[in-house]
Amino acid sequence: MITADLLITGAGELLICPVRVPGVTGRADLGTISRGAVAAREGRIVWVGEGPRWRREVSLVPSAEVVEVEGRVVMPGLVECHTHLCFAGRRADEYQQRVRGATYRELAAAGGGILRTVAATRAASNAELGALVQRRLDRFLAYGVTTVEGKSGYGLSSEHEVRMLEVQRSVAAQHPVDVVGTVLGAHTIPKDYAGRADEYVGLVVEHMIPAAAERGLARFCDVFCEAGAFSPAQARRVLEAGRRHGLLPKLHADQLTSSGATELGVEMGAASVDHLDRVSDSGIAALSRAWAARAAGPAAGGLTEPAAAWRAPVAVLLPGATFFLGEGGAAPARGLLDAGVPVALSTDFNPGSSPTQNLWLMTTLGCSQLRMTAAEVIRAVTIEAATALALEHEVGGLEVGKKADILILECDDHQEIPYHYGMNPVQRVYKNGKCVGGSAGPKAPAALTG
Repeated sequence: MITADLLITGAGELLICPVRVPGVTGRADLGTISRGAVAAREGRIVWVGEGPRWRREVSLVPSAEVVEVEGRVVMPGLVECHTHLCFAGRRADEYQQRVRGATYRELAAAGGGILRTVAATRAASNAELGALVQRRLDRFLAYGVTTVEGKSGYGLSSEHEVRMLEVQRSVAAQHPVDVVGTVLGAHTIPKDYAGRADEYVGLVVEHMIPAAAERGLARFCDVFCEAGAFSPAQARRVLEAGRRHGLLPKLHADQLTSSGATELGVEMGAASVDHLDRVSDSGIAALSRAWAARAAGPAAGGLTEPAAAWRAPVAVLLPGATFFLGEGGAAPARGLLDAGVPVALSTDFNPGSSPTQNLWLMTTLGCSQLRMTAAEVIRAVTIEAATALALEHEVGGLEVGKKADILILECDDHQEIPYHYGMNPVQRVYKNGKCVGGSAGPKAPAALTG
């Protein structure tokens, strides 16, 4: 008999969201169990199956929590795989300027955009930044998010980039939500390095990345590879430095222009390439070949590293940013999926191009704007997002051995998730087998800056 201290039973649909096995797992495979149940012990899932079976296969400890969900959807905790969690300041006025016709790049050129947030973030105290991160993690948790990636990138100096990551880690240590750090020193070129981009890349490579890695503040190294930010050659320098210091590569790729960043991400073995609104056919083909090679095994792909060490990039699409910027275009989700590339969705929570923390809304945009199915968008915010963080064997699914990060929703059919757009369907949130939040109905978030 399997011993458990948590049992959730009576699910109308229990969505397993199994780990993708290249060439085997379907892009819409939710592993659904009707009238299913899931059991956990000491924060880990120990049993999953059809409801009636648990009485024969699971023994409950005397203090066990038993939850009868009466036909509701039960699914993994959401995974936010691309956020800019730590920043200060507001840019609501810039949104109104864009409404009147200004473009994102025009605002940036006039001193707004990222550099404006940099100034506000540098001016904020550690306590002020910590309070903002705390409130944002609380809000993510209310939406059913149990794992969050948080990037630096609004410091743009060694001191302030490290400070952002330290504040983020300090708050996360006392919060139920798991936070994965990413150093994004190469977010844009700061004012004091104007016209000296290569020198600034040297600062990122020689100081920021080593400092973040030595302190264990980051799992990933990211770079904004875009016209007006960093070229593919400069991005390569950044990512190679990250790899030398044990950080996995990520890229902001092909968002506003097609630069070849996606192809670079494939070459570098990035965990993900993110945005892809302007990805080229050759970029999609490169991703497709990478996943086909992964399915065939490292040797078939000409790789010498062990299979477990080699990753093909997940395509992380950020439809909220595309929607909010309103500059046309959309990432080719269907082309990516049809080419065998796993697609994740994220909010891209940030103060300028996507000031939202509602990951459920991204599932609707995934359907309405990207033509993904309900099953595909659910995988996109769970197991595919976990894969984009190299955490697919820890979170993102209800499989034995994984963390017991579990949501109980106020619906009985997974197709309702993207259908009720902008709503929060979360009734209860479990993190590591403990109930840590939830609501019986929609929840209006507080002001996005705090």
